[in-house]
Amino acid sequence: MRRVFETRRAYSLGLSATPERETDISEEPDNGETGDSASLLPFESTVIGQELGNVVFELNYAEAIQQGILPPFSIIHYGLPLSEPESQEYKRLSREISDLQGDLQTRNRKGLGLIRWCKSQASKGDKRAARYISLLGDRKRLLYRAESRSAAVAQILQQHLGQNPEANAILFHESIDEVMSLFGTLREQGFQVVAEHSGFPDWMRARSIHLFREGIARIIVSARSLIEGFNVPAADIGIVVAASASVRQRIQTLGRLLRKNRLNEGGEKTARLFVLYTRDTVDELIYEKADWEHFIGAERNEYYRWDPFMGSVPVLTGAPPRRPPLSEDELTALALRPGDEYPGDLNQGASYSLDTQGNIRDENGIPIQPNRELRDLLVHGRRRAGRFRITPQKFLVFALEKDALGAWRGLYLGQLTSPPKSSSGSDIQASDSSATLGGDLYPLHRARGETFHVLQRDRRLIARKERGQIRFVLPLEQIADPQKRAATEQIQRALNDAHSKGHRISRITVTPDGEVVYVFGNQAYLLGKAPEGAKGFQLEEPAQK
Repeated sequence: MRRVFETRRAYSLGLSATPERETDISEEPDNGETGDSASLLPFESTVIGQELGNVVFELNYAEAIQQGILPPFSIIHYGLPLSEPESQEYKRLSREISDLQGDLQTRNRKGLGLIRWCKSQASKGDKRAARYISLLGDRKRLLYRAESRSAAVAQILQQHLGQNPEANAILFHESIDEVMSLFGTLREQGFQVVAEHSGFPDWMRARSIHLFREGIARIIVSARSLIEGFNVPAADIGIVVAASASVRQRIQTLGRLLRKNRLNEGGEKTARLFVLYTRDTVDELIYEKADWEHFIGAERNEYYRWDPFMGSVPVLTGAPPRRPPLSEDELTALALRPGDEYPGDLNQGASYSLDTQGNIRDENGIPIQPNRELRDLLVHGRRRAGRFRITPQKFLVFALEKDALGAWRGLYLGQLTSPPKSSSGSDIQASDSSATLGGDLYPLHRARGETFHVLQRDRRLIARKERGQIRFVLPLEQIADPQKRAATEQIQRALNDAHSKGHRISRITVTPDGEVVYVFGNQAYLLGKAPEGAKGFQLEEPAQK
């Protein structure tokens, strides 16, 4: 289709329901993690954006209905449960996905970028990457096949076709296998139903649509292919049995129903779209991607919790399971209190980490300059290690924590008067390393080099972890050189002194100049000179396997 732009023209006009094209829906991340909004390509980088320029006018569904361009409609959202066995399997898969993701992702490789990288590495034989992709697929299939979906579909159809036998319905699903399974189930229950998907030859697909158009079949079940490109007749109801986390796909689905169609008595037909999702799972993420109430009008959305197996009626909740994150300006108007759940964008702002020694580092692992305001806020707000972010304009601070389902949530900590500064400069603490040994202040930006662990369980203290083995420094009596023995003993004594002062040190650094330092509370301290210079210490021989 892009060849149309090769046509010589004086003017161009573009009309699209979804000009901002998302990446392939099959690549949509469903891992429930923060850190990736790259599934929506920048409009200016797309073919349409480059050929036609910026969007000059936009009309949403709510405005189109007000102007009489689209027929009235309503969307009923049903949050369905997983069965107990399904819930246990979902939690198991989510735990393993989360663990693998922690190992595989990096600062620049998250969300969709991580999935693409894993697909590439899996093709090269990387077993962990292949396992990660496999687990995501297993979890997605588990949600697609949830028993509550087919039970809800049957009850919706029985109710509406029972009230109006002449009504027709379009059912949308993501999986061809599940389309055929649902088709078989509905047929056994006596519904007039046909199936349509890309696995059928063209003549069979055309016949299914013809039977539906003529009213011979009252229900058509489709695997995504009806969403875009097929001209189907107006339907009374649509059911999104299962869908990806694609906003574009949801808009296209809604467009299948909104065909202006007059009833025999002259009134306008009102379409109804039922959206099924498994609650308390990554199925809910679609509601964070767009403000559906603003887009189509709050009065056209109804939200329910429903367990179709228990014979119960849907319970109105009055609100979507999740909402799009608020902007910084909107947040400051809410008068958030420390300890509140953070309702903003969890991907916004610079990322930092707090370790068990009270050190704060940026996303590049560089310690920040000592910042009493931020330290006081963290001490009162979280009291433990973990990740947090600081927004770029208002300097709002929120911690990142995982809930019981393994999804990230934000915890508001407070607001700073200014952002923290990196320690990469040379204007921090001391101007050189001429301070006396034994715990004096040391320039934080120079506290880099070879790292060693400090393990209190052994009196030698200093060790290194290599390939699953722990190698301590040689015992003092085994160090032949008296100067090196004295230097090692001095460092061990200084570590004990620091520990007695409350500095629970887990690692030390040997700088290129051979100075042994540690960082605690974003303050660097000098311990002494390393016996082996920049190499640090002489370690015991590794154990033979």
